[in-house]
Amino acid sequence: MLSGKVGNKLVIESIDVKDTQIKELKTFILYVNGRKVGRTFYFTGREYYLPWIEIDYDPWLREIDGEVDLFNFIYNVLPPGGKLFVTYIRDKETADMLYQGFSPADTPLGFSLLKAGFTWFKNWYFPEGGNEGAPKIQANKPLNDTDMIRQLRELLDEVKRNEVKAFIESKIAKRKS
Repeated sequence: MLSGKVGNKLVIESIDVKDTQIKELKTFILYVNGRKVGRTFYFTGREYYLPWIEIDYDPWLREIDGEVDLFNFIYNVLPPGGKLFVTYIRDKETADMLYQGFSPADTPLGFSLLKAGFTWFKNWYFPEGGNEGAPKIQANKPLNDTDMIRQLRELLDEVKRNEVKAFIESKIAKRKS
């Protein structure tokens, strides 16, 4: 599952790994530095269904400046086109901003995901079907550099915060050079 070190800062562990009724889907508790981050589902992929990870997330990592590092670790685990779903029910600031009409990438959670490399976002504020769990942000890893630039340009039109716009513009400029 997910395990490893991020520099000297984070130790990532998957505890209580269990099989589910879907052979490609595992569930476990994600820990960072011995502290629970949240229940996690990891779908390893099947045929044309790309891998995805979902975390019922407790955002305490933001307080120690480790959130981007964790999401970047996960970004590197996922293949191009992979998806990360992160719940925000314990993240009042993100939830409030989404309810005010901000883009997912404008929120603290979304901006961390963007900094980690994800470039396409969706707010699942009312998950379909009722079995998909809590409200969450979906963040997709781009398929390639062309896809990344296209998605960043589209995102630039959606975001409202100047800090986020400047970050996106710098990512686009770096890819052009």
